[in-house]
Amino acid sequence: MADTAAIIADLQRRLQRLEDKEALASLLNRYCKVADDHQWRAYAETFFEDGSMCFENWGVTRGRDAIQKAASVEDRFGGLQHSMTNMEFTLGNDGQTARGTCYLWFAATMDTSKPREHHAFGGHYTFTFARTDAPEAVGGWLIKTMNLKKIWAQNEDKEGVFGN
Repeated sequence: MADTAAIIADLQRRLQRLEDKEALASLLNRYCKVADDHQWRAYAETFFEDGSMCFENWGVTRGRDAIQKAASVEDRFGGLQHSMTNMEFTLGNDGQTARGTCYLWFAATMDTSKPREHHAFGGHYTFTFARTDAPEAVGGWLIKTMNLKKIWAQNEDKEGVFGN
């Protein structure tokens, strides 16, 4: 018969992994929600103070202030919708780091009363995360790095914000 203490310890480890994956999904949902709400400081605060964001057309942006400034170019759009699907997380053996991948489906409208006039694109995200006790952390996690590779676009980006 298995040792009760060992069984409990294993269950606690497994539960922590599930809680961490749920916290990472919540962090990415917050990342999208605050962007859609044009809350650029809150968006930047999903990253570590020295975090980096790389959207291929914008290059690498480092640090919260720079991330806030770069992302705020989306303010010109009246409506934003960032949707992530196929989220997958791999937790580091140390319990302090994680990697994530997902797909982005994004749409922007200049005027929400004219939803047919929009620009949309999609692509692949890769993230690295680390555990922290920072008060802005979601479930104890923040983003260290974000990379987005755009793979398709629909309708012209008339504002020239997102490139081809």
